[in-house]
Amino acid sequence: MWKTKTALILIVSFFLLGLAGASQAYLPKADLIKGTGPEVYLLENGTRRWIPDPETFEYFRYKWANIKAVSDNLLADYPQGDDLGKYDDYPEGTLLKGSGPEVYLIESGQRRWFPNPRIFEGNNFGWKYIYQIDDDKLNKIEQGDNITLSEANRYPETIILQGPIEGEVVESGEVTFKYSGTNPLGQTGDLSFETYLVGDETDWRRQYNDTKTYDLSEESKAYTFYVRAKNKQGYSDPTPAKISFQIGISPYYQKVEIRDVRAEEGNFKNDYLILKNNDSQSINITGWTIKTKRETITIPQAVEKLRHPLLDNYDSDIKLAYRDEVIISTGLSPQGVNFRTNKCAGYLDQLSQFHPSLDESCPRLAESTYSGFKKACRDFIKGLSRCEIPDYSAHYQVASDSQCTNLINEKLNYKQCYLDHYQEVDFFEDEWRVFLNKSVDILDNDGDTIVLRDKSGLVVDEYEY
Repeated sequence: MWKTKTALILIVSFFLLGLAGASQAYLPKADLIKGTGPEVYLLENGTRRWIPDPETFEYFRYKWANIKAVSDNLLADYPQGDDLGKYDDYPEGTLLKGSGPEVYLIESGQRRWFPNPRIFEGNNFGWKYIYQIDDDKLNKIEQGDNITLSEANRYPETIILQGPIEGEVVESGEVTFKYSGTNPLGQTGDLSFETYLVGDETDWRRQYNDTKTYDLSEESKAYTFYVRAKNKQGYSDPTPAKISFQIGISPYYQKVEIRDVRAEEGNFKNDYLILKNNDSQSINITGWTIKTKRETITIPQAVEKLRHPLLDNYDSDIKLAYRDEVIISTGLSPQGVNFRTNKCAGYLDQLSQFHPSLDESCPRLAESTYSGFKKACRDFIKGLSRCEIPDYSAHYQVASDSQCTNLINEKLNYKQCYLDHYQEVDFFEDEWRVFLNKSVDILDNDGDTIVLRDKSGLVVDEYEY
């Protein structure tokens, strides 16, 4: 255990050193952005602020041509801060000038002068983003030091050391994050932090330590956690660290259960597990996942009405009715298809290749069908097992009776059985067969915890063996 902790500390230490060594000087840039909706935002140090009306837009002398269109996904990646008010200070990263040629950058509430165009362009600023304001407004802003081509880095960087992994579905409502950062203007211990949990909070919250615990509802819900470091000089990380995660259990929780798991030591291709629907409603399980310690598999489609020829059927989603089961085998399908079983399915297992074996519940031939045949034929047919496709080659009296063999060849097979009985109300059974076609063992013989998740990644059931 000590080695594990030491290794983690070393990895984090090297990571922090790498951040510090690779840091480049950052200067804030204020961008106007919008998604597919009409809302326009100001992007200020990694936070988007809504500009609520044209009057506010005009007050800051913004230009409509400077609005950048971004994807809605990218827009949502930026945490939303306070709306930009008409009488707010000029945001961080704004480029301003008065009636003279001097151009200034707003940073930490001060205006910093670009002494020449080379410094302006060398810091990757664009001329079209300069906004001209009245001299009296400009002069009221405190003047800071001039900008240079070799700016010292002032902005901290943030990392998340502990918490859910990106995209994880967390089943408990108690979620803890631990974070740290680098401080170019002092010690790491001098940093404070601000956190913002989208989905629970509406703004940044100041923290005075490096850990934040949330006690959230276990109702299914998506969250994004942001954290940014801030040093004593007032500079905040412009690119907050973030993790998106989800809390809650599936609406199908334990409505579909993992009823059994069979991990065979002799031949892994005979391994299987059984899912069962205990709910009164039909449940579509195609696209759900089953996670073992070795692999995560996705439940495929299957053929509901398996007509002959077998490979000419169309797959559809597996919808389990009340008390329906699906047997998911790791090996190959003996018939090359996934399917719902029926009264005639036993004809498909003449070589006992299915594991577990298919039910032998095929309807028998009505005696009236062959009552007028020779006694040897009648006795032969009566002696057959259900679902048996007979080999009569060793029975001379049967093999030489064309009337008898014609009946046997026509009636005692899957194709004809299906055609004769598929319209019966109890023809289709409450069982599906699915095959994963795996060439390696995915069920550990020594024990495992199997987790069933729905399409949203939420836990439906777990099975430990």
